[in-house]
Amino acid sequence: MLSSDGFGPGPDERCPGCRRPLPGDARFCASCGTPRADPRGADTAGRKIVTVLFCDLVGSTALSGTLDPEALRGVTLRYFDAMRAAIEEHGGTVEKFIGDAVMAVFGVPSVREDDARRALAAALGMLAALRALNAELDAGPGVRLAVRIGVNTGRVVTGSDASARQALVSGEVVNVAARLEQNAGAGEVLIGPDTLRAAGPGVRTAEVGPLRLKGKAQAVTAHRLLGLDGGETGGGHRSDLPFVGRDAELSVLDAEFGQVTEHRSARLVVLGGEPGQGKTRLLRHWLERPGPARTSGIGRCRPTGEQAGLQPLADAVAALLAGSPGHPHPPGLDVLAQGLLADGTPTPSLADTCAALVEVLGALAAATPLVLVVDDAHRAAALLLDLLDRVVAALTDAPVLVALLGRPELLDARPAGAHRVLALGGLPDREALRLVEALGGSAPAHLLERAGGNPLHLEQLLAAPAGAGGDGVPLTLQTLIGARLDALDPAERRAVDLACVLGREFAPDELAALDTGGPDLSAALRRLGRHRLVVPDGAAFRFASGVVQEVAYECLSKQGRAERHERAAGLRSVRSCGPAAVGGHLERAHRYRAELGLHGERTEALRLAAARALAEAGARAAARTDPGWAVDLLTRATGLLHPGEDGRLPAARRLGEALLGLGRIEPGRALLAEVGGSADDPVEVAHARLSLAALGQQQDPAPVARQTLPVFEQAGDELGQARACLRLAQQEQTDGRHAAATRLLGRAVRHAERAGGEQERASALGAIGVSLWRGPVPAPAAVRRCRELLAAQGRGRRAVAVTLNCPLAVLLALADDEAGAAACLAEAGQHAERLGYAEAAAFLPLFGATVAALGGRAREALELLAAASAAARELGGGALLSGALLDTARLHLDLDEPGAARSALAALERERSRTGGRLSFAALAERDGLRARLAAADGDRDGALVLARGAVAEAGRTDSPILQGLAAADLARTAALLGLDRERSLAAAAAGGRFAAKGHGPGVRLAGALAGHHPRREAVS
Repeated sequence: MLSSDGFGPGPDERCPGCRRPLPGDARFCASCGTPRADPRGADTAGRKIVTVLFCDLVGSTALSGTLDPEALRGVTLRYFDAMRAAIEEHGGTVEKFIGDAVMAVFGVPSVREDDARRALAAALGMLAALRALNAELDAGPGVRLAVRIGVNTGRVVTGSDASARQALVSGEVVNVAARLEQNAGAGEVLIGPDTLRAAGPGVRTAEVGPLRLKGKAQAVTAHRLLGLDGGETGGGHRSDLPFVGRDAELSVLDAEFGQVTEHRSARLVVLGGEPGQGKTRLLRHWLERPGPARTSGIGRCRPTGEQAGLQPLADAVAALLAGSPGHPHPPGLDVLAQGLLADGTPTPSLADTCAALVEVLGALAAATPLVLVVDDAHRAAALLLDLLDRVVAALTDAPVLVALLGRPELLDARPAGAHRVLALGGLPDREALRLVEALGGSAPAHLLERAGGNPLHLEQLLAAPAGAGGDGVPLTLQTLIGARLDALDPAERRAVDLACVLGREFAPDELAALDTGGPDLSAALRRLGRHRLVVPDGAAFRFASGVVQEVAYECLSKQGRAERHERAAGLRSVRSCGPAAVGGHLERAHRYRAELGLHGERTEALRLAAARALAEAGARAAARTDPGWAVDLLTRATGLLHPGEDGRLPAARRLGEALLGLGRIEPGRALLAEVGGSADDPVEVAHARLSLAALGQQQDPAPVARQTLPVFEQAGDELGQARACLRLAQQEQTDGRHAAATRLLGRAVRHAERAGGEQERASALGAIGVSLWRGPVPAPAAVRRCRELLAAQGRGRRAVAVTLNCPLAVLLALADDEAGAAACLAEAGQHAERLGYAEAAAFLPLFGATVAALGGRAREALELLAAASAAARELGGGALLSGALLDTARLHLDLDEPGAARSALAALERERSRTGGRLSFAALAERDGLRARLAAADGDRDGALVLARGAVAEAGRTDSPILQGLAAADLARTAALLGLDRERSLAAAAAGGRFAAKGHGPGVRLAGALAGHHPRREAVS
């Protein structure tokens, strides 16, 4: 049975508690005792999008000097009555009269999606009413009145004053509306830019401004209202976009129409879905597709009070008649012409109208099957739904498909029956991406999630300028969703208001815990599911789209948000998510109380509790190698803490370290310097000093590590000990003492494991890999050890996978396994990209250059070294830059490009002078070996031999066979240039022995070439 009962009465006709029908005069539900819902909305307090209208008389002072006071009072009262009538006719609420001015609000007590358009219609109606009043005044007192009007749209704070029976709104929107009115001329209506956007198409205006309004820092571009054409609100879809997806729904419509034509009987299909899902677009696309012949007629239900109850059906039937030229003229058509088609009424009676409709539709369908559509049927009068039900049941021998399109409330409480109900959901991600492409944009994953597959939401979010609406949701969507929220019954709205504080997903028991002492909201959640505002997700629920949750949250008062966030922080489900979730709720509770000026012990307690939780979460994120999240959490924690308060120093120090990890050198250094200059906490000072030294900006890390290690040991600070041991080990590595470095690194790993310091663990393991590459362990054994470490330590640890795969790639390249080396570098790069560490931009191309050079790809290696050098400079230079410059000089020299080699060595010397540090044994050996070859090429025999032999001696102070082999090879090349065959031969043999002991394939080949006095241009690291 298609009737008002089938679709469910409006919110005023059902109990808000148990949803049973209520008699018209009932104040309480007879079944459960719940009070009847207030027809003007359950709770008007909060924040919502409204349109404010100001109207003021022009020249009222002169008028008072012209008229007798009693006559003036009569004119003024008639003016106020006329203005009030025009405002209320279009659904506005007169908030107050201020002298000669009228202030009205559209959107209080309940938001409607077309509030902005109603306000503009009211403004034009006020001007028309004034013209009519002036005609009367001309004939009476002989005066004429003139007004100016300002209209503005935006978010305001609303409340209610039942004793004064007035809506109360406040906010900048009200002030701007008043300023627009003051800038308007006599008989003019000035509207704000947000009103123009919210009102939709068909608003004729002329741009005015930009205007400098009192109290506004930015100029406002106003628009003079010229007229208002027919049209819907501003939330419609663009008509130039291709139709995307909906194959299953199109198939259902095809099947329903097939049943109609096959059985020559009427059927009804209900197509429901939330606003923006594309119900109208779907049906129009289906009607426009090639297919069986059919004639269609569409009528649209307008808001209550704007048309007769049967007018949408009259429009649809008129369209069917217009689309059937030469149609028959049965007697029923004359009946419809007297009532339904004339004024949208069931004249002479409902039964006669039904019979006439059956006769006319049957006659039209005899020629071609019909599709009769009623759009926005959620607004349909009960009379219209009842009539359609009767007509469909009576059309037993006519192929007529009746389609009702409406929002989810159209599907509420609908019993299963013979008619097909089709609920339209969101687009799947793949189809949403196709729509994004058609819109000419790109949609990150978070935007798709916010839209929830709703095509209109997606379109509006893509089109919105940055910062639209102040809260990231376009104004058109705020009004559309706000109107749906205001239409909910009290229990449903309370459930939404509680859930939106928890985020996109929530569980019923969480709402019960937040709503202490409140009613059970289970039934309300089920109804919200039918409204398609929330959807079940296992035992939990989630909002149908992120935008719905965002708008619901923005509608809450800040006081309400603060109270609910404070309670949410104590929920077991929130605490199980960790300190970041707890701190987030506490932080927002504090912020909203502070913004409201609610200072005191409670607000201070929230601040400190939030700071502690966020600092703890930031420390965990930093330890787990998530620097981006650590920076976010620690920035918020330090922002809540005052200088000198407990916990600020460790939070500031960790924030400085995380900033350095992301390559934000200057702010990171400034924070560490602040902590390092404190006398409050020796351990934190030691951490800051060591981090600054590791940056290479104050002094070498090793001396600072030796000074701070006892501080960490005395305090039992495992993380500090790991860091100090790591810095000492890196100095040993720099000097080429890899066995000693490995012992220190093993100690660093153990401390890092006990401290849970993932970054320190990864750095120490990576350094062990470097010593396996550069140190005395033969390459095959070194490869096995690297793989053992990866298997034992790398599972689930991205940072470890990065730091160990890089030296493993070089070890594989030593054994001529180019494919294996490339795979290791690729894996390291993928993990590094996810981690976001800035240092990876320097060390990844440095390792890649080494692998390329070992493979004989010198030019590729040079390109990678250039990238590594640039990134190292951005990070403050230091060891990474020095290493890249040495490798660059060697490659250029191997390619017989002495000028470029000299430039690289000069840059190395400038870097050494800038940092004020000494060159290590290893760096001296490499630099002097290269300088020797340059000197020999210049004919400086003595200088070249001193440098080359000195390089061999420096390399001998290390335990690196690779470094020793390179120094010997440089001596052999120097001797060859000077014609010293015996020294060349001996040096080449020494190089071959070192390379062979390491398992260095390219080095062995180079040494063989030098021994045969046929130098090859082959790069070896």
